[in-house]
Amino acid sequence: MKKLVLMLALLAPVAAFGQVTVGGRASVGVDYKISKGLHAEAEVEVRAADSFAGLGSTRTTLGLTYKPLSFLKVGIGYTNINPFKTNKELSSGSFYTGFWYPRHRLYADMSGTLKAGDFRFSLRERLQFTHNTADSLNIYQSTRNALALKSRLGVKYKGFRHVTPALSVELRHALNDPWGTVSGSAKTTGNTKREYYDYIHTGYTHAYLNRVRVNLGAQIDFNKHHSLEPYVMYDYNRVYEIDTNGMKNWEEDGVRLFTDGTGWAYGSNLIFGLKYVFSF
Repeated sequence: MKKLVLMLALLAPVAAFGQVTVGGRASVGVDYKISKGLHAEAEVEVRAADSFAGLGSTRTTLGLTYKPLSFLKVGIGYTNINPFKTNKELSSGSFYTGFWYPRHRLYADMSGTLKAGDFRFSLRERLQFTHNTADSLNIYQSTRNALALKSRLGVKYKGFRHVTPALSVELRHALNDPWGTVSGSAKTTGNTKREYYDYIHTGYTHAYLNRVRVNLGAQIDFNKHHSLEPYVMYDYNRVYEIDTNGMKNWEEDGVRLFTDGTGWAYGSNLIFGLKYVFSF
């Protein structure tokens, strides 16, 4: 109940801004059974840009999962994230479009499952480490080596033969974001209206809840080898980042963010997705 109240409180700033974007994802995955309880997994995912305005990013994931007990599963994996962006060279005014500064992500997780009739309740805790390779990364506003903890609570219904409806809520906690203090009011530089604030960086010590995801979908099993997973996800994001250059909004990990001038920026995205998995 407390988490639900907290989630609703976090969504209030988004409602005030009235900014909800739409996105899409499609992926193909492979699940290979090495031995009893031990599986190798691979997935390639394509994400659309904000409002389906072209390609947003591609992600390739390789992982291993193991079930030491019927109700417990552990996993490790690696994800290569390739953003597709347009960059402008200020000196020439030219634009360069293409894959831009990949990110490397390692993760480890543990999942527990509880059976109750045809229902399956699960809780997954995942710790992830992401290395950002961007040369132009502002280390006072972004963490090059970011740590995050994801907690996902889910429920599935096994009462149907070939279709398994599922609902999950995931909370993401940033563990080492940049932290600092803001003083003064918005300023103007020259003849250009560029808002910025006096900001003092004090280290990578900011830990806070910065993402809430609600996912509703279903797994459709055609046979023991082929399955399809359509889903719709509401993705809410907030981040502490001073709007030093007056951009007012920007995109982070597929969610367009809108600053309120205090250092906090908010954004939400309604995502439609489809995943195909081949198991053998």
